[in-house]
Amino acid sequence: MDSDDLPWVLQTEQQAYTFPWSQKGFENALQQGINFVFCLQDETPFGYACLLPIVDELELLNFCISPDYQGQGWGKWALERILARFEGTHYQAIHLEVRESNLAAIRLYQQMGFKQVGKRPNYYRAEAGKEDAILMTLIF
Repeated sequence: MDSDDLPWVLQTEQQAYTFPWSQKGFENALQQGINFVFCLQDETPFGYACLLPIVDELELLNFCISPDYQGQGWGKWALERILARFEGTHYQAIHLEVRESNLAAIRLYQQMGFKQVGKRPNYYRAEAGKEDAILMTLIF
């Protein structure tokens, strides 16, 4: 991902999430992280991911599949590619937070080997106040 991708990423983020990241959030991710846009063979983008490297670990900050492509296996395909990219490197683990209500994402992460390691109460903004974050980790 680079700054040329931000208009599409921002539009997709707003379509996919009730509480989307801001443009500034993505600009910070571009400066500090490892970022990807996932594309079909015809170069049509369908998702993206932002990861923050911290010494020998990664934090998956944002993982999104466009609503037009959700439920078709593209999330699993993209996550498999991310994990394969970092296996055998100096990175030892990847961590993430996911909304407690995002059952589809939790199932996907569990299928890929992530384990729940904790919970952050009242972490996310929600329509009715706050929502807990489930903390998950995958050890490479």
